[in-house]
Amino acid sequence: MHYDFKIKAEISHVKLISKAFDILKSISKGEISRAACLLEENKTTFAQFKLDYPEFFDIRIQKIKKDLLDIEQQYFSKSLNILQLGEFGSHLTNCKQRFIDTGVIMKNKRLNSIEINVTEEDLKLINFACKMYYRLQCGYIEDIILAVKHKIDHEAVYIELKNISNYALGFQDEEYRLEIFHPALHRKSKWAYDICNCIDNYEKIDIIKNIGTLSKLKVYKNG
Repeated sequence: MHYDFKIKAEISHVKLISKAFDILKSISKGEISRAACLLEENKTTFAQFKLDYPEFFDIRIQKIKKDLLDIEQQYFSKSLNILQLGEFGSHLTNCKQRFIDTGVIMKNKRLNSIEINVTEEDLKLINFACKMYYRLQCGYIEDIILAVKHKIDHEAVYIELKNISNYALGFQDEEYRLEIFHPALHRKSKWAYDICNCIDNYEKIDIIKNIGTLSKLKVYKNG
């Protein structure tokens, strides 16, 4: 296989990309209630910045899980398997396993960073998974529709997901979503954003700045 690019990643990059792949895989199979676990990561920072009381946060997360499960049972009663997901499913599964295996190697050998050969399609998939990750944490639950592969009424499902988005963060303004720069967002959402930014701007890697605490993901084009 010809690899178009090479990335230099730290263990935190590898773990986050693996998790983003795992959540994307679940959602694409129809297990859309997995999205709630990303919103749940905001609990500590929401309390820290006084955006919500922990007790109210927990109540809202439980409602989100219930409403997503209701949509799941109505429209995605049969979870798709890898074969039914076609080429997308195979590619996602292979990439996820590669990054999980890479993480194990890094842990066993106590490596601070590692270079990984990737194709252009691999980079696009990393970008898609990480963007889904941080967008869901920002409250854009309707983005789930971009990943589902079922033959459904997409417009009807989108409207129901948008309704969940309107109360997902607990603000009176139903159209309000947190911007990625907001300090109340969990740090991993910023890491995911930075990974996307590094991929989108790999030719300008020296001048772009991360918004999170993780080092830049280095992306190089193979000669």
